[in-house]
Amino acid sequence: MARILITAGATSVPIDSARKITNMAKGLTGQTLAIEAASRGHKVCLLTSNHYLTTAHEKIETILFDTFEDLNSLLKNKVMETNPDAVIMTAAVSDYGCSGIFTTPSPETPVAKIDAKKIPGHHDELWLRLKPLPKLIDQFRTKWNFCGILVKFKLESQIDEQKLLSLAEESRLHSKADLMVANRLEDASNRAWIGPLNSRYKCVDRENLAMELINAIETMLEAR
Repeated sequence: MARILITAGATSVPIDSARKITNMAKGLTGQTLAIEAASRGHKVCLLTSNHYLTTAHEKIETILFDTFEDLNSLLKNKVMETNPDAVIMTAAVSDYGCSGIFTTPSPETPVAKIDAKKIPGHHDELWLRLKPLPKLIDQFRTKWNFCGILVKFKLESQIDEQKLLSLAEESRLHSKADLMVANRLEDASNRAWIGPLNSRYKCVDRENLAMELINAIETMLEAR
C-alpha cells in the first residue's frame, strides 16, 4: 500500500477582501485518480478546492483549500510531515498574484494606487498589477526535499502533438518530476499523453487516464 497525495481543482488569489482571481478547473481528474488509487488499496490524501467532490471513501482523506497560500501551506506540511510515496499535481495553480490595484482619478493624476479593504464599485476603469507566484511544483525537489514519485500536469493550446510533447518533457525535467501528463485545451476531454513510459509518451483516452497513470506509478514504486 502506497501513500499518495493528490491535488485537484483551482487556487485563487485575492484582489481585495471581497474579490478574487481564479480559474475554471473543477477537480474532476484529481477525484477520479483518488478513487482509482483508493480502490487498489492505497492510502490517499486529496487536497481539493471543490467541496462537491469530497468523498466518504475510507482510504481517502479529503482536505479543502481555496487560495494559493492555502495550497502552498498544505503541500509543505503534508510533504514534510507525512513523506508520501507519490504526489500527483492535477490542480490548476495560480501563476500570478495581485500586487496592486490602480485607477485614473483625474487628468492631473493619471494613475493612482487604491488602498482599500474593499474597492468601491464606482470607478470607470481599474488596472490590476499581477506578479508571478512561485511554482509549487518546483518546491518539491528544492525546498521540501521530496524524494517520492512526482507527477506534473501540463495544459497547452493550439499546438501540434510533437510540440506539446517537446514542451511537456522540457517542463518535466525542469521540475525534476518523474512523470508528466500533457494535454491540450481543445481535446483535453478526449485524450492525454503520459510519459516518459519506456522512454516515450503514450497517448491514452481520457476515460483510461486514471487507470494508466496509477499503473505507471505502481510500476515505478515497485522498481524502487
